[in-house]
Amino acid sequence: MAIHTDDLISCPARITLDAAQLAFFNELPVDAPSVQTELSCELEQGHEGSHAALGQQADTTMWWIQWTLSASEINPFTWCPVKQQPGVPDRDDLECTLFAGHSGKHSSTRRSWHSEEAA
Repeated sequence: MAIHTDDLISCPARITLDAAQLAFFNELPVDAPSVQTELSCELEQGHEGSHAALGQQADTTMWWIQWTLSASEINPFTWCPVKQQPGVPDRDDLECTLFAGHSGKHSSTRRSWHSEEAA
């Protein structure tokens, strides 16, 4: 599979993390920027299922906050395996920056939403 370059609109949903969620992210053993208290959904507009935003990355695990109108939770995921240009060693702007198994279309680090195509 490859990432296609037609721009789409991202989901406008936002979440404000509570004190327990912020404490969880801040206790992860990782040298990373401070966690933002308000996050935007990183999936494409009109996606199915819960909203999702990357909270923190620790080694190869990405901790994503997922939420609906009634609940939220933090879940560990790995990177989505879809690549824009197979065989290129640098992940910047070349691979989907979402989690494996995400709903909807794929995204590059430019936050443009892309449709999936066969490689």
